[in-house]
This record gives sequence, structure tokens and C-alpha cells, in this order.
Amino acid sequence: MTIDLKDILISARQESHRMQHFYIGVEHLFIALLEIPGGIARSILQEHGLTPEYVIDGVRQKIGKGSKRRIWSGTPSTPRANVILAIANEIAMDEGRTDINERDLLTAIFEEGENMPVRVLTRLGLDISSIVHEAQYRSVERVVSQPYVDIIYASEFDDSSLTDEHKVILRRMFYGYDGIRIENYLTGGYTKALVLVVTPLNDDGREDAAVVVKIDDTDEILDEAQRYEQHVKGTLPPLTARLEDKPVAPEICALAGVKYTIVTKPDKKPQDLGSAIAELGVDKLGYWLRQQLYTQFGKTWWQQRRTFRFQVWTEYDWILPPVLTMQYVPEGETSSGGQTLRVPVNRSKLKQIESGDVVTLENFTVQRVYPDQNAIQLAIGRGNEATRRAYKILLTGIDLDKDFHYRGEVIDHIVGRVRKTRHDSLMNAAMLLDLPFDLNAETIVVNGLKQRTLPNPILAYEELLHLHLSGSTSKIHGDLHLGNILVGPGDSPFLIDFAHSRDGHTIFDWATLETSLLSDWIMKQAGNDWEAAYQVLDYVAALNAQTTFPRNNPELTLAFTPLIAIRSIVQESLAVEGAWEEYYISLALSALRGIVWETKSLGGRRLLFLVAALAIQEAQKYIAEPGEMDTPMPDERDATEYQ
Repeated sequence: MTIDLKDILISARQESHRMQHFYIGVEHLFIALLEIPGGIARSILQEHGLTPEYVIDGVRQKIGKGSKRRIWSGTPSTPRANVILAIANEIAMDEGRTDINERDLLTAIFEEGENMPVRVLTRLGLDISSIVHEAQYRSVERVVSQPYVDIIYASEFDDSSLTDEHKVILRRMFYGYDGIRIENYLTGGYTKALVLVVTPLNDDGREDAAVVVKIDDTDEILDEAQRYEQHVKGTLPPLTARLEDKPVAPEICALAGVKYTIVTKPDKKPQDLGSAIAELGVDKLGYWLRQQLYTQFGKTWWQQRRTFRFQVWTEYDWILPPVLTMQYVPEGETSSGGQTLRVPVNRSKLKQIESGDVVTLENFTVQRVYPDQNAIQLAIGRGNEATRRAYKILLTGIDLDKDFHYRGEVIDHIVGRVRKTRHDSLMNAAMLLDLPFDLNAETIVVNGLKQRTLPNPILAYEELLHLHLSGSTSKIHGDLHLGNILVGPGDSPFLIDFAHSRDGHTIFDWATLETSLLSDWIMKQAGNDWEAAYQVLDYVAALNAQTTFPRNNPELTLAFTPLIAIRSIVQESLAVEGAWEEYYISLALSALRGIVWETKSLGGRRLLFLVAALAIQEAQKYIAEPGEMDTPMPDERDATEYQ
């Protein structure tokens, strides 16, 4: 049974009032169709790898919120909405009916073809001409059925991390198979995303080739699929991991999944690089990184370098913890005074804000909505792709039923009380390391083979963000750690997880990979205590100076051969020959963000704290005068330079 127009109009009016429009447009009618449980529009989107909520956010972002001030009475329809309703009426009359239903209205929206919902769907990769037929003839199923696919586990697999929602995704993803066997986890990730190797099983006992499955929050997965289409699909070498199928995003859970198809052999399951190092051989790993990974992907990625002068924060601010974590203060409960932080952001003003301050935020963009936490994450929402995620602010304690917000919304102003600054977050993370240093001191003393006095990275990193750098931009992976690099048949390289792929600072990937090797591989061999971290830091210092490694640990010397290969790639990628500050700044910030990841080992986080300090000191050596570290605070020109 389809829903009648009168019920759809009620929902459309509610959407119009939520968005403060006070008129009925095609966008409101379309969103009303998407809000029908088990409706035709919802089922079509799900089959094409999208969720209604994701598309609704896209439509809302395009049209934006209106003013709270009404300038007319009633809720009139727009001319285009009237055209759509006229087309829907003709469709109903052709079928001998006098009442318009949801199928008529959806078909009319698709057939008209020039409206905002159609433009949004086209941008998301849907072929409107192909789904008109689906709108006309798809059967209505109000109850979502759950397909049954048997899930079994390899003998060494620990299924304790799998939830019922994960199993829903897996059964939807492999619908049509008799079962699946989950082989192993792929390691190295720093989010709650689940990455698995899965073998599909046919009803006659045959096994299909193993694939890699990633399951995460729905928005994250759908963003990743869009990013793959935009940045990755046309630039991959012939043999590598690919997203061949649409994402699976059931409306009955908050998760979604994507499937990476890769070339495998029946007797050899894919391994992430962290697991494959032992088999590949650490002595050969450097050659593999340079001649396999870099050569195969570099032709269309890292070697396509274009000159790029940028202020460091525009590429790196987003990787650090939120600049502020705030508790929402409702309108009417704020007193006069307090501070105002607006886009474009003045960094000097940001540094004056402390815990407990009441701050008004202006012109920030909603980056994420967390309904289960009554929270939203804001960012500046301007400039290039990395810049649009800069200046993250987490705002908690919002009644999202009352105070309606959506992804992509630009908020004129909103008020909160600061619970935690970025400095607080980094200090808290550092204190968990049981530091033998005074965190409030400007410098730290490291007693390795040579005593070193290094800048305290938590107090010194901020100056790096002010600097302007000459670099290059190219296609980058955006999260190049050991868990996202796979080794396939014939030691062929595969990359997965393109959630952060973009055009960005070329060297970013290699700094990320170096910090991953140091913390996730080398420190696992060295140990967890501070003495082990000091010892590894001696080797990093020798690598920086391009001198002979210490001779007291041959195994550690061998473990550093992959880093020599990474540095040779970096040397080739420097925008200015010999200007290593470009890399050390990237390395310092990449290492600093790692100390907040509790998924890393304690030893790994300790080492990254030291690496960040050493990299900052190395960067300072390349600055001719100390005063050059004090680059002017960005004003409006700085914030708009990268649009």
C-alpha cells in the first residue's frame, strides 16, 4: 500500500518549518518521501548504496536554513513544486485514480529532472534515467527482511569484537551466498572501524576469492565511497584493491560497509603490511616500499607533484584533537560578555580561550552529528578539502530533537562553555605516558647515547601551524599506515581505506607511514619502557643526520632500513632541494597526533612524543632566524587564500 499525498504534505510542512523556510518546495516533498518507513524512495536509495539520511543531509546542505523571521503567512508551494504536483496528478489520472500517492510524486520528481533533489542524486552518482523505472514499478515492502547467510570463523579468529550490527552488514553484503568465513582482522587502524578478510562460500562448497570488508558509521562509509569515486577510482594501477560494489547501508542499523575486491591465491589470504613484514623480510621491506608501492602508485599519485605554497594549519590542523570541547549553552541562558570565535578564525584569539570560558561561535559548519551523544562536531567549512576540516570543535549537550542540526549546515551563531582545549587534550594524553619530564617546562632532557635537550612538543607545536611552507600537492592516500597497505600474490602492493584520500600535501603520506613503522613495528621489537624509546630515538637522530647508526643493536639497525627508503622518497619529493623543514614539520605533527591514540601501544606513544620533539628541533634548524617562527597570525586573507 502506498502513502497518499495528504500524509506526505504533512511531513513536507514539518521539514519546511524545521529548515525555517515556511514554503513547500520540491526538496521538502522529496525529503518527506525519504522519511516514509519502508518507502519506495528509501528502498531505491538503499539498493544503490545510499541511505535516506545521507541524501537528506545533501539536500539540506544545498538549500540551507532560512531566517527565523517569517515574512508571509501560511505555507505556500513554490512554482516548481506546483509543476511536480501537476505531473504527479497526470500520472494518477492516467491510471484512473484521482488521488496522488508516493509513487506518483517520486516518479514526477525524477521525470521533471531539473529540481534540486535530482541534482543532488546525480552528484552522488545515481543515473536518474535508470531509476525512473524503479520508481514506477518497485513493489512496496514496509517490513525490511533480514537475509540469512551463515557466518563461520577461521580457527584463529576471535569473534569477540563482532556485534549484531556487524553481522547484519555482513549478511546483507554477501546476500546470495550460502555463507561466509571470516579469516582475520586487518590491523593498524586508529578508529573504531572494523576491517576483516572474508571468504564467500557457495552452496556447493566452492569458495570465492577472499575480499576485504570495512564496517564503520554510515556517514563515514558513504563519504569514503564518494571519495573513492572522486579521487581514487581513475588513478589506480591495474592490479590493486577496488570498490566494485555499492556500499551496504541497511536502514535498520547505524553502520554501513564496503567491500574491497583484491587479487588473491586460494592458499594465500591478504595480509596487512604490519603482519606481512616477517614473511616479506624487514631487510627487503625498504626495497619493496620504494620499488613496488611507490613505483606502482607514484605514477598517478605522489609523482604528480604541483607547486604548492601553504600555511601549515591548512593541511595539518584537522589531524590534531579538537581545538575546543564545549558544553552547549541554550539561548537565553547566556549573560553578557564572553568571547566570540568566528570564521575566518584568528589564531591569536583562539589561544586566549581557556576552560570555563563562555564562547560564541559564528559561521562554523556542522561536520558531524552524533545523535546518540547529543553532540555535533563543527569545523571552519571553507577552503580546500583539508582546510574544511580544520579548527574542529566538539559541542555536547544539545537536544537535537529541539535544536535541529544537519551535516553541512552553516551555523550563524551558537554558544557553549569550554570544557577542554586542545592543549588540555594533549596534556591529558601525555600524562598517561608516565613522563619523566616536566610537562610545563619549555624543554625536555632525553638521556640516550647522547643527552639531548629538546623542545616540549606540546608547548612548541603551535608555532609550526603558523608557518608558511613551499611544498607540493598531489593525490595522496591520507592515512598511509601499516594496516592500510596490503601485500598480495607475488608481493604485489594493495591499498585499502580511502576515507581520507584527496589532493593534498605530498609528503603527508610518508610522514604518516614513518610514524606507523616507528610506533607499530619498531617499538614492538624494542619494548615499551622509556629506555627503549630513548634507544630508538638515537636511531631516528642518526637517520635525520644521515650518519651511521649506533652499533649497539644490529637488529634495530636492520629494522631501520625501511625508513631509509622512506627518506629517499621524501628527498625526491621535497619542493626545495635540501629544505627538510617541509618534512620535519609534517613528521612532528603526524607524531604528535599519535600520542592521543590509545589503540597504540604505550611504548609506541612514548616514542612518538619524543619523535615529535626531535622533529620540531630539526625543523627549527632550517629556519634562518628564530623570529621567522613567529609568522603573523592569520587574518581573513590567510583563511581565504586556499578557497
